[in-house]
Amino acid sequence: MADIGAELLEKIRAEFQKTCKADKYIQSVLKKIEGGTAKMEEVALLSKQLGFRASQAIGAHVNAAALPDGKMYYNIADTILTGVLKDNYDIINSAVAVCQKALDNQADIHIRPQQADFPTERVQAVANAASVPDIAEEVMIRRMTAPAQNITESFYNDYVQTNVKFRSDAGLDCYIIRNDHGGCCEWCSKLAGKYHYPEDVPKDVYRRHDNCGCTVTYLNGRKAQDVWDKTKWNVSDEELERMKKAGSREPVRLVDKSGKSDIIETKKPNYARATYEIQHQCETNKVAYNKVEKLSERLSGNEIVNRLSGGDMTSGSCASLAFAYIGNKNGLDVLDFRGGSSQNTFSKVSTIKKVLELPNVKGSVVKVKKEAADTAILLKKLEHNKEYFVTAGKHAAIVRNTENGLEYLELQSSIQNGWTSFNKYGSTVATLQKRFGCRKTVDKSFGMVWEKSVIIMDVDSFVDNNDFQHILGYINTAVDKQKKGLSGSVK
Repeated sequence: MADIGAELLEKIRAEFQKTCKADKYIQSVLKKIEGGTAKMEEVALLSKQLGFRASQAIGAHVNAAALPDGKMYYNIADTILTGVLKDNYDIINSAVAVCQKALDNQADIHIRPQQADFPTERVQAVANAASVPDIAEEVMIRRMTAPAQNITESFYNDYVQTNVKFRSDAGLDCYIIRNDHGGCCEWCSKLAGKYHYPEDVPKDVYRRHDNCGCTVTYLNGRKAQDVWDKTKWNVSDEELERMKKAGSREPVRLVDKSGKSDIIETKKPNYARATYEIQHQCETNKVAYNKVEKLSERLSGNEIVNRLSGGDMTSGSCASLAFAYIGNKNGLDVLDFRGGSSQNTFSKVSTIKKVLELPNVKGSVVKVKKEAADTAILLKKLEHNKEYFVTAGKHAAIVRNTENGLEYLELQSSIQNGWTSFNKYGSTVATLQKRFGCRKTVDKSFGMVWEKSVIIMDVDSFVDNNDFQHILGYINTAVDKQKKGLSGSVK
């Protein structure tokens, strides 16, 4: 059934790309994005059109005749929806980030666009609904197509919500703008307007009804606001940079009752900006904190593997497990297989990139075109007998280059864990395809080549890192809360 899901996914992708290439609006916006002239509102409408084309492509290939016994199974629905929606998630977030950077350059603002989380649980809920036994074919198709469009549109809204909050917290003056374009319903007309963030924003500002044509965008300016009396003032480049580096909500300026203001000394944060940003993301996602202490004695490599590994009963804890391994390797008492919001947060590429920004951590983000083949070349250049955190394709693992060849650390199997040869599936390239989920071919869509990110970090560079130890508290799991066992499997 997994092969049927993958086969249908490729057909749907081909259909999607064909219709998008023929869609004049999509192509015109993509050209504007590439030229740096696109507006945020145009990207909002692009997400709507991409959602429509995705829904259309799924409807063209998902039917009873294409399914085993004429039935939709969860793993098939999940393969299709996750594949299609992650493609759109990447396209929309890449497009809106390019658009945002162009706008920021015009305003001389230097804040990196933030990527919202991929809604894994929402996609899984849709897959469950579409694979309910004995539902009518038309109901199954509707449950696959309509959410594909709605979720694709939500990627843009999620970006807006994440970035307007992040920029407001950094001290910029932000506004949410809802535009009904003069042709929507009375409810939308009443909701349309420009609202100062966060105090004036209506709770329904992001909501849409079926066939709604409204767009939601945001603006930010180079102003800061005092949290006590709402007095606003222009800030210098030096002050703005100070606020961004602080990475917290602590104000850097106080305003007294007479209206006079001055820079005051504030207590410096204990951690780096990247640490606070990861912490903020964890707290936003309601990830519980479990403080990490030092191990009473150093453990051997085999002892670490034995205490950490097991059949993965979460939806995929590869990245957080690799971080837990690094913690143990550096003398920290940390376990994983927590799953849920903790796993989702640390499986996100944006979070992993933030870990690379922690103090003294050495590594790089490398863009590749042929994901499997180019990643294989990178791995073969790794220094011998050193360990590296590597994320490529859809998997993260600890990797080392030995005299006997490349090896990766398996920690998610219910059968056998430990160092595993990259020749397991015949070659390094084949293993990167089958275990890491790397693409074999170049990703070409909408007339563009979409490069993939490979992240590599030196495990030794995490030694005695207080920031990393703090962050591991959002991964650390009590023994009786671990979701691992014989019913689990590699993911």
